[in-house]
Amino acid sequence: MTVADRRTRTEANRAVVRDLYRRIAAGDQEGGFTLLHDEFVTHNPRVPHDPAAVTGKQAFRDFFATPAGRALAEARQEVVRILADDDLVAVHVRVTTAGTDTAIVDLWRLRDGLVAEHWDVVQPVPDTLPHPHGMF
Repeated sequence: MTVADRRTRTEANRAVVRDLYRRIAAGDQEGGFTLLHDEFVTHNPRVPHDPAAVTGKQAFRDFFATPAGRALAEARQEVVRILADDDLVAVHVRVTTAGTDTAIVDLWRLRDGLVAEHWDVVQPVPDTLPHPHGMF
């Protein structure tokens, strides 16, 4: 693969992930789920996965039907930055719900132009910080 090909694939993957956030923020979860690979896997510990299931795609969909998933879908989400390198895309997100801020970093791996794998780190934003640097 040439450097130009890798750059093109990196930008295409960034666009898929950006579209995933756009759709979910617009309340179009079903549209967002179309961007998930048939063999999608999430490593989020809050998303239960039936061991008999072949993929976590349905588990991810089911999560958005839970109170926690609905709250996330209805929250104000601000994508602060997106970093992409080939098949990996990291997104730093500020999520605000009911006056509470949360910092999230999602890591997505893409395959065949679709989101195939997901990891995340979730951190509450404290009311005061011991430094002037902020969280975002």
